[in-house]
Amino acid sequence: MTAMLVHFPWMHPRLGQGPLPEGLVFFDPGVNMDTDRPRWRPESLPCSPAEVRALLRSYMEFGERFARSSDMKAYQAAGLDNFFTGTSLEFRSQLLGGAEPEAADPCRQAQILLAMALFREEQFVAMREQEGRFEAAREGFASVLGLDDEESFAELGVPDEAIFPRASAELPWKSLLPSLLCFLPRGARLYVTDTDVLRELSALDLEFSPCGEDGALLCCRLDEDALERVCGVRVELSEPLTIVAPSQQP
Repeated sequence: MTAMLVHFPWMHPRLGQGPLPEGLVFFDPGVNMDTDRPRWRPESLPCSPAEVRALLRSYMEFGERFARSSDMKAYQAAGLDNFFTGTSLEFRSQLLGGAEPEAADPCRQAQILLAMALFREEQFVAMREQEGRFEAAREGFASVLGLDDEESFAELGVPDEAIFPRASAELPWKSLLPSLLCFLPRGARLYVTDTDVLRELSALDLEFSPCGEDGALLCCRLDEDALERVCGVRVELSEPLTIVAPSQQP
């Protein structure tokens, strides 16, 4: 039986880079999505898709109270354990499953954290689509203004970012990895194409070596010690985790 190959860190199928290997799946933390690419939703997820949607909506409603993310951090740092109380679903209690923090279901918290990350990815995808519309509009503007390939909007006093904004996604992939491991079946491998992630792994002296019959893939095996160096937390593994990457980066 072929081992499951799960895309990481991106869970949104639109963020897959380059040619993807056959059989690759994108992790589904219980968030319904229209896509032609295969997604995998573990049967062991604690929260239903309806619960996930409600929790994310409650989180967003809470976040809208603060004009800046730093305001939320300051509010949380004040030592108010129930700083989520007052939202429509009392998000913190829902996240913990109605239990005290020490008794909370770690898989429930892991699922919601992954769902939040996917929600952020959806925002990034939406911005990329918007970016495509800006690019089409920019070409139309250039045609109307009579600009050729040698000229730019900047020369006319119009900065690029005003017409063609660039979106950047900062995903806390190191903290997401332990959450993902709550659900991966034994023997599952992670497929990584993101150059920043691969660069950080290499910076930790984690070595990739050719794997597979044609040498088109590189593999790196992480034991518990190596995984702790990556994530900063100790995660118990039944066997080393294999990271797979294309030999030629997209």
